[in-house]
Amino acid sequence: MTVRVRLLTSLTPEGDQVRFTVAFAAPAMPRPTPAAEGQTEEAGNEQAEKSEMACAPAFLETGDGQHLELGLLCCPTQTTWRQEHRQDLATYRYQSPGPFTARLRWGDQTAEACVRPGAASVQAAWQQPELQLFAVERLHNQPLRRMVKVLVSGLARGQRLRLDGGAGQVCWIEAQGDGEGGGEWTFSYPKPGAYLVGLDLLDNDGFWLATLGEAPLEITAPLEFLAEEQPQPASAAEALAPTDFSYELAVAASAQPPWLPYRYARPAWSGTRTYTTPGGSQVSRVVGAGTCLSIRAETVVGNVLWYQTGSGDWIPASSVNLITPSELRGVELAEVTIPEPPTPPPTPPTELRQGVVTAGTLNVRPRPGVRADNPPIAQLHAGDQVTIYEEALSDGAIWYRIGEGRWVHSAYVRLLETGTRSVALLSTSGDLPAMSLPVGWVVASALNVRARPGVASDNPPIDQVRHNQVFPILEQRTVGSARWYRIGEGRWVEGSWVGVARLKPRPLSIRPDERWVGVCLKEQTAVAYEGDRPVYAALVATGLPGTPTVQGVFRTWLRLPTGKMSGGNPAYGSYYYLEDVTWTCYFYSGYSLHAAYWHDAFGRPRSHGCVNMSPYDAWWIYQWSAAGGPNSPAVYVYWE
Repeated sequence: MTVRVRLLTSLTPEGDQVRFTVAFAAPAMPRPTPAAEGQTEEAGNEQAEKSEMACAPAFLETGDGQHLELGLLCCPTQTTWRQEHRQDLATYRYQSPGPFTARLRWGDQTAEACVRPGAASVQAAWQQPELQLFAVERLHNQPLRRMVKVLVSGLARGQRLRLDGGAGQVCWIEAQGDGEGGGEWTFSYPKPGAYLVGLDLLDNDGFWLATLGEAPLEITAPLEFLAEEQPQPASAAEALAPTDFSYELAVAASAQPPWLPYRYARPAWSGTRTYTTPGGSQVSRVVGAGTCLSIRAETVVGNVLWYQTGSGDWIPASSVNLITPSELRGVELAEVTIPEPPTPPPTPPTELRQGVVTAGTLNVRPRPGVRADNPPIAQLHAGDQVTIYEEALSDGAIWYRIGEGRWVHSAYVRLLETGTRSVALLSTSGDLPAMSLPVGWVVASALNVRARPGVASDNPPIDQVRHNQVFPILEQRTVGSARWYRIGEGRWVEGSWVGVARLKPRPLSIRPDERWVGVCLKEQTAVAYEGDRPVYAALVATGLPGTPTVQGVFRTWLRLPTGKMSGGNPAYGSYYYLEDVTWTCYFYSGYSLHAAYWHDAFGRPRSHGCVNMSPYDAWWIYQWSAAGGPNSPAVYVYWE
């Protein structure tokens, strides 16, 4: 990892314990030259390619002989750095006045701090610059863009400015010879929503010193492309009240399942009109491509069937095509109660055990233990399978030998042997056998099954699995450059057409009692957790390359059972207007987990940045996470 960290210490309010905090340097970015006076510089062109989150187990050596395992520590991303540039690690009570040298070991990095229990830490002095100008301005006829103007004076040598426009858009501002820094930047926003533009002062190493300015802004969809909306009725009775003509009203099918409360339709052609009343002539709005309508009610007028939309107006049934939402369902997870295995004998086991790596990155060391004289010699990644030859105890922790002079920490290796305590997957419909993570879904329309991995002429297809079909991932092998999964005895499928949900360790910034959803962008899957226990797994569809899903650890800020969504860029044909999008958990600005009734293309990037889920899966997550409170679930979006 190339992320720079510092270990900070402070006293708790009571003064009897030391609080340890890690500080992260801002993610590395190119250092552009500010635009000349009167010029505009495109912030979007300054962004470096987003890298995946750096996560690794963290350990704290207190300096008095204690070794604390902190769990999985993840650095913030471009999007989350302003909120998570400092994270609390632990509190510790020393028994003597010290001083002590504490060390944070995180991946291949070590950060030290001198600790004097009972004495406040001394902060380094630095010069405070003066903010002369910090303005966010609208651009004419460009509702999805904003110009930011900055001018700061009195920047000291080694100080830098970081301008964060939101959604991962970042600019660096360097001091000129006279100590001034600034310029003009234009930020483009792929999604409507609330954003916060922030200007932060950093030292030369990229660590936060102070926030000089913040400006909230609201990005809305272009009004000229929004369908004209009628005022919503005050009540259902008002919506159904007859006017100066009579008609019989049939409420939309009440037999709809709870996860799919509405029916939906698309306009049959661009320029389709809706009307204020069924059978009437007064046009309410004109809808076209990118619009999806919900059906709240229906009636027949003059032998013509009419639908009432989620906006309260009416449209002839002949002017729309009904949408068939995906029937995809994830799988519920339930803990299997298995008796603890007996204490192993002192002699090595006669049968070698197998395990799978659960950490995003796991260091391999020549001997057991985390010490300065025992540095990492290699790394493993989540999903890698290992053979365990023996185990040893170091500083109270069990280590596994996976080869000659190759040891790994046991906390991040899940045993695959029979009798090991594990987690099983249970089908929501009860027609699937119990499975252990990882589990996969077919993303292609159909996928050949072969008797062994590879596509050799003597290894023809023996069966097929179909779109959205779910199965356990029992083994993984690589043949040539292709990844293959064993899904049964003598049954292998090619891995590039399979979305796999794997166990992901809980980041340290998520509490052990929190409900959270881990979203894997590489696999296009999501797993719901209660603390460290997975409870549900699903196939999802995240943002396309041009509108990527933001990475990082977030917490839900708004929960909505239903609502309208609109956005995109009409100039590029990506505009959308969607009625009654259900089971929505907004976790960052306009980015959310929500049901997608308009497609069945889960397992591949598809959205404008949100995490699309099937109606059932979104409903399940929404109902389950409600028990966690208004900011539940936490959402951890990562690449691999």
